[in-house]
Amino acid sequence: MRTAELLHDPELRLRPLACPERLDRPVRQVFVTDLPDPTRYLDGGELVLTGLMWRRGPYDSVPFVAALAAKRITALAAGEATAPVPDDLVAACERYGIPLVAVPAETTLSRVMTVVLRRLDAETGEPDDAPASHAALLARLPADARRRFRQQVLGAVIGYDLRHRSDLLGTLAQFLACSGSWTACARRLNLHVNTLRYRIRRIEELTGRDLSSLDDRVDLLLALRT
Repeated sequence: MRTAELLHDPELRLRPLACPERLDRPVRQVFVTDLPDPTRYLDGGELVLTGLMWRRGPYDSVPFVAALAAKRITALAAGEATAPVPDDLVAACERYGIPLVAVPAETTLSRVMTVVLRRLDAETGEPDDAPASHAALLARLPADARRRFRQQVLGAVIGYDLRHRSDLLGTLAQFLACSGSWTACARRLNLHVNTLRYRIRRIEELTGRDLSSLDDRVDLLLALRT
């Protein structure tokens, strides 16, 4: 898939801010970070999502973008949950040739990640369009059934995030992406492990699921990707 495809998704409402002519480069993976320098976790070809928590001032944008450029990421998507994307980040992306898109406040980064993962999974399907992955299988379900499943499993978490302007959904997505590793997930989110444990307990309370249970993890993963 390509980042440009996401601009046509009416639910995401992404806006191009820098190097729009490069948004047709292929995306190999998606990565969420608020680390000042996440390069040791990048292999190249990623769509990097960030909530901009690493930015303390205008002087932080150039080193952040320069590091991403050195790893040859595909594009950067910056969340506007707390403030519009700053001009210094746009300028840095233009300088280093990194395509930049804005993720509006009403769209969570976890939602963008879910859409990207679903599209990447779909691209790995068999040539005859057989459902060779869970994403391809889910895509064959009626849209209404997928929406009802997502709401039933994650509705309480989505509502909590909207009321408290939090991103428990993003935490859940990263925890599952790290296969339930507390250390790896805390490092990826730049959190103390105790903070991560608190968030996971809150998710378990809201969903009625136990994240130490494989069956419950599968339910939550499928709901994230519907």
